[in-house]
Amino acid sequence: MKEKNKSLFFYILSIIILGIYFIFEISSKIILSENGRIILLSVSCLFIYFGGRYMSKYRNDNKPMIINLYIFFALYLLLLLTLTMFDSMWGRSGININISNLSNMKQNINLIPFKTISEYIREFNSMYSTRNVLFNLIGNIVAFMPFAFFLPILYKKQNKFKIFLLTMIIIICDVELLQLVTGSGRLDIDDLILNLSGAIIMFLIIKIESIIKSLKNIFLLEKNKLSSKDVKIIISLFFVIFVLLMGILILRNRMYNNNINEYNLKMNPKIVLIDESEVCDTSLEKFYENELYEYYFPCIKSEYVFVTINDKEKYKIKEILENNKGYNIDIYKIENSLDYYNISYIRKEKYEKISFNINLEKNGNNLYSPNCKFYIGNEKILSARFDGKSSNLDFDNSKYSIDLYLIPKNAGTSNIEVFFEDDSNELIKKYLYSIIIDNDYNVTYNLLEEK
Repeated sequence: MKEKNKSLFFYILSIIILGIYFIFEISSKIILSENGRIILLSVSCLFIYFGGRYMSKYRNDNKPMIINLYIFFALYLLLLLTLTMFDSMWGRSGININISNLSNMKQNINLIPFKTISEYIREFNSMYSTRNVLFNLIGNIVAFMPFAFFLPILYKKQNKFKIFLLTMIIIICDVELLQLVTGSGRLDIDDLILNLSGAIIMFLIIKIESIIKSLKNIFLLEKNKLSSKDVKIIISLFFVIFVLLMGILILRNRMYNNNINEYNLKMNPKIVLIDESEVCDTSLEKFYENELYEYYFPCIKSEYVFVTINDKEKYKIKEILENNKGYNIDIYKIENSLDYYNISYIRKEKYEKISFNINLEKNGNNLYSPNCKFYIGNEKILSARFDGKSSNLDFDNSKYSIDLYLIPKNAGTSNIEVFFEDDSNELIKKYLYSIIIDNDYNVTYNLLEEK
């Protein structure tokens, strides 16, 4: 009777854990990660396992353990369905059947073998995170491996490789088609290749006599004797798998660290400006021009102003501005460096501008930059551009400022409407201006309406 009570105790615990799992799944406030799902289901299965062991001792047969396997299989299918269709962390959006998805279905189909796999392999030595690479590549291999354990043990016909292979092809294709039709994912032949490879590898591993004996001893309580050789084989197999996985992780992390260092050197290079001119002729010399500004030195010396990058490479300032040499260097970084090293320069605005200073409302402690839009009445005579570098969010005073440059095309008149909206597209401020461009391309503007 003690065994029966222990069995009921463990089964109740497993039901409680499963209840927590389903509460988290249907809750909109709590999002379970894939690790959280696996941990909860694993703990529940552990309690079910011990419940089955004590019940088998009470009944003096292993029927409860067989029932347990069916329960484990059902929970695995539930987890697989969740990860492949509903888990946003795996890029899944759930059931999303609409005309747009159906019309774009071709874009979500890949029937070229190894196209996606080769992309994963290329990304292995990239800035892509270790988690994304391994989950996409190794995760697809591991995801269907449990079928190789459950199917042959629960269904005798599945012990034949040909039948198991056909069954797995049908299951994986059904999952891929389900993802495509429901809009929760893509139909990718490389997923079939990876999923099927994992299932076949696990099928062949489980066919090792010492492995299958051990599994039946654990999950079916069969009394199969294991020799010391069998134990060594099992331990060696798990050790090899562990070493391989750790080796892959270590290699990937080293590659990632090297790439992040190279990335930082390219994206955030150390810049030093050197002015080697001793004397120069006093005259404005333009050394750079973009859409909105012209940049000048107060004397002719651009051939003697150099930029050193990461204490290694050295270029003339005009050269690095015309071609950044693969570094994240633009005129704004050069401006900051010119200021820092006290090298005089002049920045001239090429066009007339309208400066805006908008009062904002705080949402609690949050303050967001508004969405800036404009509409031009006559685009044949005028274009415009916000200067993002001039934007400023003053949190203390709840103000936002930005400049809009008016770029003339032809002589004439036009209106321009300027809108500032919040994140929910609600209007914060609206302005209406009249624009006049004369024959010399001079621009004047007048405020007609503000609300």
